[in-house]
Amino acid sequence: MSKLSIALIAALSILQGGLVSARCKCNCGAVPSGSNGTLYWNLRQQCEAANRANEVYRLPCGSACSNICQSRFGVGSSCGGDCIDANTMLFSCDIQDYVSAASVKPGEHIRTLSSEDNADVCSEVYYTFAHEGIYGAVEVELEDFIKVTVSNNHLLYTGSAFESREATMAKNVKIGDMLVSSDGSAKTMISVKDTEAELVNILTMEGSVELENGVIISTHSFHETLYSAIFYPIKMMYKWIGAPAVKKAQPYLVELEFMFKPYFSVFAESI
Repeated sequence: MSKLSIALIAALSILQGGLVSARCKCNCGAVPSGSNGTLYWNLRQQCEAANRANEVYRLPCGSACSNICQSRFGVGSSCGGDCIDANTMLFSCDIQDYVSAASVKPGEHIRTLSSEDNADVCSEVYYTFAHEGIYGAVEVELEDFIKVTVSNNHLLYTGSAFESREATMAKNVKIGDMLVSSDGSAKTMISVKDTEAELVNILTMEGSVELENGVIISTHSFHETLYSAIFYPIKMMYKWIGAPAVKKAQPYLVELEFMFKPYFSVFAESI
């Protein structure tokens, strides 16, 4: 059975079973500590208890979710994006200049490296989605003092070179690990910490993008093969029909992503 068939069957099975809105979850790990350690600990416990008790889960992801997490616990929500920081700078081949990830639209071409021959290539964007609110993320600072901020489950390419790269979830990287770059070098991580950010999802035909400092990262989360298989029908829809069709189907695509996320996580952690 082809990759397309498997992905379509999985998607249709979920759709037939009825879509459930992605539920809100507060990013309790980012509860501000302040000067009162006891108050901090109690507030964090209350936040985690609220998540477990579904006090927050009744809300769908979005601005209402972010607002309640901020007002009750002083944190953003962490139920959403598996994406990159909206302020990340990417090289647009169309205008020959760097643009923010938040401004990228389907049909634009972003510079990266080819997965076939490691050559420079301009890869077409077929899907974008800006998540509402602030989400938990990982901030990696490199030896050149450039910071890379992505969601916890987003895939970074670790290793000494692009051709021997390993796709590693951001939450699993550590100080001393190296990120591959387009010039054949690797940049060492000097700091890894939890943070919060506005996140956007950008998917390219190549499945990767080049950042402003030359670092190449994946556009996928959890597991490259599984994630790309789920979005394969969307890629084909874009090729055959165009961006308007993908945009019209976006509410369903967002639901599918959230429905599949628990399975992505279990699968990725088991291998």
